[in-house]
Amino acid sequence: MRLRILPAGCILLVGDLVAFLLFAYYGKLAHHLPVTFVGLLETLAPFLLGWIIAIFLFRSYSVRAYETAGRLLVSTLLTWTVAAPIGLVLRSWWTGVPITLVFASVAYFITLAFLLGWRVPYAIVFAIKKRGSRTAV
Repeated sequence: MRLRILPAGCILLVGDLVAFLLFAYYGKLAHHLPVTFVGLLETLAPFLLGWIIAIFLFRSYSVRAYETAGRLLVSTLLTWTVAAPIGLVLRSWWTGVPITLVFASVAYFITLAFLLGWRVPYAIVFAIKKRGSRTAV
């Protein structure tokens, strides 16, 4: 399976990585844990693996997935709704800590808020730029 990402999708990918990093950073701070590179990576890895699997399933970085704010919202919800449980299962398997409903809910909604908090404005700017380039021609 081939995944081709245009420059606009690369910007989206980098922003998503920052959103995931903020999720891990916030989690460490909220639980009064030391914020280290290895610690952040341990927290991020299972969720990023889930995200990678889901982006291949939904082609989340194709232009069609982010060309409008509505499509980006649906793409983000579908991708994260599949990625989060994968990440939770991988995290539980790796750490040996069982999944709790409270942790699953908090991880799902906090990360979704970080993702949408940056993805929706991105989609709006992308749509405005796209509309501007059509009228300039």
